[in-house]
This record gives sequence, structure tokens and C-alpha cells, in this order.
Amino acid sequence: MTGQPATESTSEIAPASPVRYATFTGRFRALVIDNLCISALGIALFFAGDAASEVPGATRVMLLLVVAVILLYEPLQVSRRGATIGHRYAHLRVVDARTGSWPSFGRAFVRFLIKTILGVISFFTMELTRRHQAVHDMLTHTTVQVAESEQVAPYRVERVDEPNVVLPGRLRRLTVILLYLVAIFFVYAVSISIVDTTGCLRHRSGCSAVTRALVPVMGWAWIALSLTAIIAGWKGLLLGARRSRGVSSDVVVA
Repeated sequence: MTGQPATESTSEIAPASPVRYATFTGRFRALVIDNLCISALGIALFFAGDAASEVPGATRVMLLLVVAVILLYEPLQVSRRGATIGHRYAHLRVVDARTGSWPSFGRAFVRFLIKTILGVISFFTMELTRRHQAVHDMLTHTTVQVAESEQVAPYRVERVDEPNVVLPGRLRRLTVILLYLVAIFFVYAVSISIVDTTGCLRHRSGCSAVTRALVPVMGWAWIALSLTAIIAGWKGLLLGARRSRGVSSDVVVA
């Protein structure tokens, strides 16, 4: 025989590879590199402004340029190339979850503002969300993925709910979340009263260096725990409103 049957010569279609989402380590590495780049640009502009200090209005122009660098460094690069210098070094890209392309400038700018305001706290939700999204990703409908050309970078795949998992009702989950938020705030308030024994925070004077250092840390911890409680509670992971396994549809009850 000189030929093969058509069914044997036709190659099987390979299944589509899963989307590879960035790990926190990769995203933190990109964040550090971007901060170093912004700092280097700011220092360069500072020296340039100092050298041209005798030129009328030079200082004001340089100040505006520094602000522009801080505000536009990430949004411009993300909207035009899908990645900043740090993202490219870490083999990452920012993708619009709705279109699969780069985010628009407006979306990238809002994403940057939210990330700047929340700081590292924004990344706490990566371990709870299906597509490993930080808060600024969820609010702007974006994801951070490993570049397609990169084959060795660590990554995460989309989380899939276990089969037959049943979530408690919305009212129950909201009630439990509210109780947790009240408990977290109570612990935070008690902790503040223990740290601030002299009441200096109320009078805004006379606080020790230790108190001034601990209070912001405790505030960020309160926010982080509150965000975690909200997300974990909605996903049915908190005591009092835990998810449960339902009866499989494949099981026939006699």
C-alpha cells in the first residue's frame, strides 16, 4: 500500500494550553524594578533641575516632569505595550480580562492609582481569587499573565471550584462577614488602646517613636485582615458560613 487512511494521517488537535497567571514573587520583582527605574529618572531630573536652576522657571518645569514620570510611567507603558520595564524583566504582561488585549490608558491609569493607594495590601487577594488577581486587577478587570514566549517562569493556572461545592446563602455570608469585620475592628481598637496608653494619638502630641511606628503598621494590618475576611467570607471559607459538598448529579438515589 502506498498511502495511509485519512483518519490516520490527520493529526489530533492539541488542547489549548491554560492561561498562565503571574505569581506574587514575579509581580513583586517587577514592582521593585519599576520603583528603581522611577527613582533613577527622578534623580536624573533633580540633577538636571539643579544644573539649570538659574534659568527662570526651570525648577517648576523639573518638578512637573517628576510628577509626570511618577503618574505616567506605568499607565503609558501598560496601555501601549502591555508591560512596564519591570514587567518585561519578569516576563509578565498586563491583559484586559474582557478583550484579551492591552488595557486602555484610562483603565491602566485607574489601575495604577488603586495600586498606589492600597500598596502591598492590594496583593492579598491573589491567594483567594480565581485568576490570581490583586484588588487593583479586579476593580479594573485586568489580569497579569506570564508572557507566551517565556517557558520557564513560574506561574499559576486558574483556580477551579471543586465539584459539587455548595455555597451558603448570600445573606448568611454577608452576616458572617459583618461579624468578622466587627471582631477585627474590636481587636484593632483594643490593640491601639494598649499601644497608646498615654492617649497621645487623641491629642496628636507627645507620642513616642515606638507608638508612631506601630500605629501605621496596625492600621495596615486591620485593612488587610478586613479585606481578607470579605473575600474569604464571600467564597465560603469563614467559620459560620463554610461551603459544603452537595450530592453529585451522577449519584442515583434509590
